[in-house]
Amino acid sequence: MDSRLLKLRRIAGRDNATDDISERLCVSRDVTPISYKWIDLYGIPPYLADYVVKPLSIEALEKIIRYAGKIGMGITVYGGGSGTVGGVIPMGGGIVIDMSFFDNIIRLDEESLTVEVESGIIAQVLENYLNKSGYTFRHFPQSFRSASIGGLIATRSTGQFSSKYGGIENFVVSIEAILPDGKILRTPAVPRRSAGPEVKNLFIGSEGIFGVITKAVLKIQKIPEAMKFQCFVYDNIFEGLDAIREIMQSGLEPPVVRLYNKKESELKFAGMGFGYRGCLLVLLYEGKREIVEAECSVSERINLKRGAEYIGSKLGDIWFENRFDTRHIMEMQETPGGISDAIEVSASWSRIKKIYTSIEDYFSSRNITLASHFSHAYSDGISSYNIFYIREKNEKKAIDEFKRVWKDIMKITVVNGGSISHHHGIGMVKNKMLPIELGEGYKILEKLKKALDPKMIFNRGKLLKYGK
Repeated sequence: MDSRLLKLRRIAGRDNATDDISERLCVSRDVTPISYKWIDLYGIPPYLADYVVKPLSIEALEKIIRYAGKIGMGITVYGGGSGTVGGVIPMGGGIVIDMSFFDNIIRLDEESLTVEVESGIIAQVLENYLNKSGYTFRHFPQSFRSASIGGLIATRSTGQFSSKYGGIENFVVSIEAILPDGKILRTPAVPRRSAGPEVKNLFIGSEGIFGVITKAVLKIQKIPEAMKFQCFVYDNIFEGLDAIREIMQSGLEPPVVRLYNKKESELKFAGMGFGYRGCLLVLLYEGKREIVEAECSVSERINLKRGAEYIGSKLGDIWFENRFDTRHIMEMQETPGGISDAIEVSASWSRIKKIYTSIEDYFSSRNITLASHFSHAYSDGISSYNIFYIREKNEKKAIDEFKRVWKDIMKITVVNGGSISHHHGIGMVKNKMLPIELGEGYKILEKLKKALDPKMIFNRGKLLKYGK
């Protein structure tokens, strides 16, 4: 038997370390579209873990990290495998650490409205636990049913209710993490402090390049007393966009803000009773009943003033029940020569219309089907979500076209002052463009990586270029 596997088994336990090909295949991919094409293109995927280890304790995890550092073997951390940009694909092979056994809820603090959890727990499992006591996480990404808390933190995720509650960075009170040298970092669970730069923020969005997140203290909410959807139809998407800007800058706090262009309004909602020729705007208000009624009144006034047609709440309720459905994307990946993805970018209000128009013009000029919507709104800007559908003659051409589209849209976004990722992260799909967006900030990341992980053990090829 391989001496490295023997060592890993001594550390983690005989049944918790393996080089079995089926286990390695399971944790060597996420739901990145190109990884679906590898099944038909290759007998073995181009990136494959050498070993899969499922540690049962912090002590075992520390020893695995130290051992990997000693022999210079790469480590990739696997949570729920729900990422869409290749963040857990083990470039260069090495060890994949499966965090599925780190799934405990440690403490519910009802006085402070926080919960302490291990990083491997799935978001839906946490939500189910909280609901039993009248609480809710209120961080609902599309991957809610399969994403781990550690993965959500590492990718700096956001959720469908972000316009009121913010992204994951607004939920994380403190973290525990194991650094590349095996030492443990613990940050204090306090609401705020002015004691130098906030170290926990290094791990929020780090994509696993600085170590393994093992625990987190998270803010939670009481289940809202009332929830009310409002749906409007706009003839012109920019009229709806201006209404959203006014809503967000007026002090209203709708958790859900979703404005679909005419194409996606038809594609997504035609089977749900949407019979209009326009752009659907879905808003949700929640909280104390009196506040919800007041917010809805102001919101309706703003939208009607801007020429919208109010069509009730039914489509909002239907969206809520079907909000985690991604069949329209996943079915395309399983079609020979078909590939689909969602490109989510963000920009300030003064720049977003130009970026949106440029992206629409690009796909129109290339005769590629595009469905778009705006979501995740703020007082200073918004996110644009662009779902494209490609059909090619074979899998190789589909991957080539996929890469070309991503490259072109990232250039359009950066040139016009936007960000190439609002919440999906960078992974291996976008990392070539990251130096352009970050500028000097990219060099700071490189220096931090060199200081914390001089042997470049953790998650090679993510955020930073592989080998540097």
